[in-house]
Amino acid sequence: MFALSKATPEALVRQLRDLPPAPKILQKLQKLISSDHASMDMIADLVVLEPGLSGRIVQMANSTHFSRGAAIQTPLEGIQRVGLTGVKELVTYAVASNLVGRPLKAYGLDANTLWNRAVCCGIAAGYLAQKSGFVDYDDAYTAGLMHGLGLMAIDRYAAKHSKAPQLRSSGYPVDFAPAERSWLGFSHASAGGALLQLWGFSDAVVTAVNFQLAPEDAPEEHRPLCMTLATARWARSLLCVKDEIIPELPIPEWLEGAGITQDEFNDWLSVSGNSSTG
Repeated sequence: MFALSKATPEALVRQLRDLPPAPKILQKLQKLISSDHASMDMIADLVVLEPGLSGRIVQMANSTHFSRGAAIQTPLEGIQRVGLTGVKELVTYAVASNLVGRPLKAYGLDANTLWNRAVCCGIAAGYLAQKSGFVDYDDAYTAGLMHGLGLMAIDRYAAKHSKAPQLRSSGYPVDFAPAERSWLGFSHASAGGALLQLWGFSDAVVTAVNFQLAPEDAPEEHRPLCMTLATARWARSLLCVKDEIIPELPIPEWLEGAGITQDEFNDWLSVSGNSSTG
């Protein structure tokens, strides 16, 4: 029997033994990029030290999201393709694909659906960040890609629990939270925030994932990022979760906090749709 010693998201993620290794490369990469002497070769040398990531870098650099022509063969070529300004996005993209790479039985989600949700949300959050200038692009993009990690953690727990229920989505904006709270007392948002904190992600990203379902309750410092992620999840649901019943627009307070007006929303959806087809 695998049971929580205390019903908290922190207890859940700390008791799991089959989670992927912490993606420490993101913190190392941020430190390297912030230095005055960063080079493509140095970044490539850092990437190849992470087991299993080099192949992902090549795969991601050749994906339609990053591809710019001829196929690349090495991590260095992939990094050179996107340049210093895009390398963190590329590596974050590759790390996320490594984390979100298996089906979630408890939720009835296959690996492809899970990945599409992550990519749609990451692109939408990054676009909003660029449009509004309210929040850092890398924080928004990373939070969008990682927003569903709590699903993975709860699925791992459910696989070891003999009486785990099938967890169904109630649609945007609450997603799977009602079913999760009925069973565990907390949602995948809290579990995801706890996991990202355990792995050493920034306070901004941890807070955004933790408060993605109720961004108005987030600490004021990070509320714009939380509103951005909450709004980006709407686009994710529209484009990637066809069976969900969703409102016509996110909560107006979320739109305002994300720096977009209702009048602008149709134009944003058009751009998001074009971006996420790759």
